[in-house]
Amino acid sequence: MRGSTPDTGRVTLEQTEAALDGPITALTPSAALGILDHWRTACLDEDQLDLSGVAAGLDDLRGLLAGDRLDGRAIADAIAGLAEATREAAAAAPDERVQPRLERIATNLDRAATALGA
Repeated sequence: MRGSTPDTGRVTLEQTEAALDGPITALTPSAALGILDHWRTACLDEDQLDLSGVAAGLDDLRGLLAGDRLDGRAIADAIAGLAEATREAAAAAPDERVQPRLERIATNLDRAATALGA
């Protein structure tokens, strides 16, 4: 990651994993927005792996969560898309330590999307 220590990306992945480990409905929209913003910043700072698809998925989801009315179906679809982008990033990850983390996050995102009705 540019301008950061190599452990910064790992910490961001750990925080994202921890947030998604429980039921998605337990997260408040404001807590979810904080996680999304943190993860998006880490994606944009990454210079060894193309995470532009993940960042775009985070932007889509952020827009839905920041809106006046929450649309569960649209949020579920955005989470499912984010899961797919994360899975693609995992497949392309050159770092063997990052790949399983991204795969777990994608699995948790799939579970969250299913819980919301995707």
